[in-house]
Amino acid sequence: MEEVTAVDIEVPDDATEYRCPYCDRPFRTERYRTLHLGLDHPDLIDEAEREAFQDAYLEENDEIGRFRLKVLGTLVLVYFLFLFVYLLVN
Repeated sequence: MEEVTAVDIEVPDDATEYRCPYCDRPFRTERYRTLHLGLDHPDLIDEAEREAFQDAYLEENDEIGRFRLKVLGTLVLVYFLFLFVYLLVN
């Protein structure tokens, strides 16, 4: 896996900036910082941070699952739409 050394993250001036306490990397949301801590610094985080990471990770997995179902439903709908249009045209 390739190591990322320099990351340009733009946080708007009027937004709250969340920084990693271990590498000082800025994040736009606390959730992104929490996920970063669990993925990039698993050996350094305490039990409360670990629980917060697990909650955020599970929540993100749920969101990804809902997104996949929506995409699958849309593809099925488009498929049948094209099928009916094809039947009407022929």
